[in-house]
Amino acid sequence: MHRATVARNAIGPLLDQLIIQLDTEGRATQRAHFDRIRRRLYLAQHDTELATPILELSTSAAVGFRFSSEVDVLIARILEKAEELARELEYADPPRH
Repeated sequence: MHRATVARNAIGPLLDQLIIQLDTEGRATQRAHFDRIRRRLYLAQHDTELATPILELSTSAAVGFRFSSEVDVLIARILEKAEELARELEYADPPRH
């Protein structure tokens, strides 16, 4: 299975839940941030395109958003998955032509 598909399957549903929760809480800026990441994740077709949303997820904690406890749990799970995927991308064999 393609890494992009694996990433979408691992992170996509969690991002969907996160975005719904942020929308429920009225946090439009945070929702827009994670919605943009989700769009990039779903559009990624190759490892190089997958790197941007994974990196953005990995550095989301540095943005400085404050979250509710429900959102904190979702973000922790997403970051855990993103870190796993980032490690896989880091050690991936280069494509052969």
